[in-house]
Amino acid sequence: MKSLTLLIGLILCGQLVAEAQTSLSSTNFLALDHQHTDGLCILYNPSSSNLLSLIAWQRDAGLDLPTNQVIFIGNTQAMLILPAGTPFGNAGQPFWILPQTQNPLLLYLGVNSERVPSGVFNGPLTIQLKQFTGPGYFMAWQATGPGQYNIRINTRDGIGSTDNFMPLIGSHEHFNWGFSTTGVYCATFQVSGQRIGEATNISSAESTFLFQILPLTPPTNYSSWAKGYWPPGFNPPTTASGGNPDGDDFKNLLEYAFNLSPTNASPATNAPLFSFVATNGQKYGALTYKRYQHALDLNYFPEVSSSLPGTWSPLTNPVSTILHSNGLTETVTVREGQIATTNQQRFFRLRVELR
Repeated sequence: MKSLTLLIGLILCGQLVAEAQTSLSSTNFLALDHQHTDGLCILYNPSSSNLLSLIAWQRDAGLDLPTNQVIFIGNTQAMLILPAGTPFGNAGQPFWILPQTQNPLLLYLGVNSERVPSGVFNGPLTIQLKQFTGPGYFMAWQATGPGQYNIRINTRDGIGSTDNFMPLIGSHEHFNWGFSTTGVYCATFQVSGQRIGEATNISSAESTFLFQILPLTPPTNYSSWAKGYWPPGFNPPTTASGGNPDGDDFKNLLEYAFNLSPTNASPATNAPLFSFVATNGQKYGALTYKRYQHALDLNYFPEVSSSLPGTWSPLTNPVSTILHSNGLTETVTVREGQIATTNQQRFFRLRVELR
């Protein structure tokens, strides 16, 4: 189990002292939701140990993006209702499509082999779907005429040898990319081909592309929460529960616990707060903190001690629980059982534990 502790403060003659935290340096990636991007772009480098590779080429900005530094977004405008007679699902079913014809509101995603030199390979290359995970199924196709579809990827019946793209050298094609429901999808591809004069194929390393089809459902564990912010394989020290890529007062585990963003600095006002509360005419020290309701793998432990270092005791007297309008978080206030007096020293902390 992993845990983080946030020391909120101490009562020392009525004074509140906050504890500062250290942070890591920031590391960036791109989330693309409307740009012209060749999401599966093949590179060939004869001087590299990996002769073939797959990247995302953001054509508008001229950026080569490793697959662990880009997220493809399907926003809410991608949803449509399927008519009868298509191979993509039942009539009346919602379906999310990133289209093969450019729409300025949606990601324009292509397959590209323009940067592979001619005269190297014997025929087209093959981009094979190797692995796939997601809350629904994923399909990629080209519309070739009214009611006619050239389907290249179809995970409705699993993954097989026919789930691939076969781009000709020097080509640039666009496809429809369809998803049956919202959520986070991971599609792992590998490109291979046979060079002229050789009898066997050469292959790239497997590369995983991350798609987020919006709106995302609330994650229920740290792993799915992190996947909503970072692509697979993205800088593990940054994405780990103890990382702090946005350099604010909250490490990732606390961002998760309080339903904050780990990629945009959150103000310190989101930290738990100490206060005095009155019960039956008596004053008590209390701790107020925000709790992410969907975090099924977290334990929250509000605690109090009379010294540092010292023995910590749980705060077990609830004062209030207020559900926020977003339905995701609630604000919890708990107090200690000892009546506050003028000259006493008390330390309060919130310990968050990842099971």
